Amino acid sequence: MSTPPRVLFVSKPVVPPYHDGTKCLVRDVATNLELVHPLVMATPGAAPLPGVEFVPVYRDSGSYSPALAENARAAFALVARRDADLWHFVFAPNPKSSAVGRALRRVLGKRVVQTVASPPRSFDAADSLLFGDVVVAQSRDTRTRLLAHAPARRIEVIPPPVPMLHPRTHAEKENVRERLLLPEGGPLYVYPGDIELGGGAEHVARMVEPLVRSEPDAIVVFAYRAKTPRAAGVARELEQRLPARHVRLCETLPDVLALIERADAVLFPVEDLWGKVDMPIVLLESMRLGVPVVVLARGPLSEIAGALSLPSPEPESWVRLLTLLRREPGYAESVREAGKLYVAREHDARVVARRYEELYVEVCARPASRARRA
Repeated sequence: MSTPPRVLFVSKPVVPPYHDGTKCLVRDVATNLELVHPLVMATPGAAPLPGVEFVPVYRDSGSYSPALAENARAAFALVARRDADLWHFVFAPNPKSSAVGRALRRVLGKRVVQTVASPPRSFDAADSLLFGDVVVAQSRDTRTRLLAHAPARRIEVIPPPVPMLHPRTHAEKENVRERLLLPEGGPLYVYPGDIELGGGAEHVARMVEPLVRSEPDAIVVFAYRAKTPRAAGVARELEQRLPARHVRLCETLPDVLALIERADAVLFPVEDLWGKVDMPIVLLESMRLGVPVVVLARGPLSEIAGALSLPSPEPESWVRLLTLLRREPGYAESVREAGKLYVAREHDARVVARRYEELYVEVCARPASRARRA
């Protein structure tokens, strides 16, 4: 039997906490491969993943923007691990990382699959950011925008993966309820996004007053992670202007899904997804758990067929839809089922891994000299 191709994932360290779409993608693809052998960049002594060989590259679990020294460690690992048949780069492309990847690929003659983990701020220089034999976009919207500036590139669409999820226990859900001082009943809505980027937090803030008029016991939770130093100031401003009885702000919940499982709906009226996966993993996880998701029909979000989408962030239309979900149990159940079926069909980690595996096998079958000239 021939030795399976060895694929080295080039990414942030794939270790807990899994609060980053890039880490989740590598974990969920690598652990579901059957025809290739995955090598994954991690830290020394990292907890093993089934079927995955760890390469101890990084010193710690990392951050949203890895330090220069950590990037250098990743580059050194590419030079040191000559046994990899293919590199799979999974990161938000930027000029420095792309230049290093392109140069090492050329010198070492490696075959490359490159996933655009999140779209660049500007697509004007897209061609200079791409260097894979095959480039993978995670939405049709991103593929279209990349091709407009890099028409000669081969760009495939493979959506982000979601693993099987186990419902949280009663105790886990009670812990988050007590932490956020949530009442036992009443409508609960969650915004699981950035508060200083993308416009989503402000749109949700504008929904609070009309939502409370319609549902007097409603509570809206902003479950966010600080992406920039501005987050603390934005959180203070929201707390000061929104009614404390109806609003909670919580930074970096250890298990946001324990909160979301209690929710009547997840709200995501985000206009700009810069710095995020095309289809944020938390939205797909929410649907897999049977929680309705409502998004703004802009860009890649409009491709999430299992979500409810609205064309405008205007608060009244969102409140009408949320009220309908609350007051029409049959409609809400149909939305929940549609979301679960959509995620199982399009985003299940095993389905996504098969699609990546087909690319790996195809690219590995090419002569290395061809990869060097590409």
